[in-house]
Amino acid sequence: MSKKVKYVDGNLIEYEIYKLVDSYDPILRKPTTPIDFETMPGKEVAYYSMSLMETLNSLGGLGLSANQVGLPYRMFALNMGDKIWCLINPVVIEKSITKTKYKEGCLSFPGLFLEIGRPSSVTVEFQAANGEKKIQTFDGLTATCVQHEMDHLDGICYTDLVSPIKLQRAKEKAKLHERKVKRWAKQQALLSN
Repeated sequence: MSKKVKYVDGNLIEYEIYKLVDSYDPILRKPTTPIDFETMPGKEVAYYSMSLMETLNSLGGLGLSANQVGLPYRMFALNMGDKIWCLINPVVIEKSITKTKYKEGCLSFPGLFLEIGRPSSVTVEFQAANGEKKIQTFDGLTATCVQHEMDHLDGICYTDLVSPIKLQRAKEKAKLHERKVKRWAKQQALLSN
């Protein structure tokens, strides 16, 4: 991987664009390890954080956990629309009783969408790349994304949250959709020649 450099808040930060691990990689099923700001150098934390955020940006997703790119650390990137955040050592401190259902997708399972009900809002305590502690409440789709990524950090995939029948149906739909997209792309290629 070639390293890149970005100028952020008066500092030059190195980073790289990571590759996603395979959906069968055991790291996706293993709980991640909290980052110890006392022992891990700040430059290293910044490197992982920036790399995760830039990888998410390059993939165009809503969220990306460290273990999805093979890192064992408890951190994830979250696309907030106008900016991408990196939440390090996140812990849910409050959840709403009300639930909302969204069709969730995942960068580790391309084309697979599953309807899952989760609390409509969550309050999370986390650290920024500089170690500063923060508390933030997330609502709606963003709350769903946060919970999806935190599940990843605990070794849980969204495929675990639905019945085997619903999962099988969704996989069949994903395969059908993939075939349609390939057929369409082939037709477009023929038309452009």
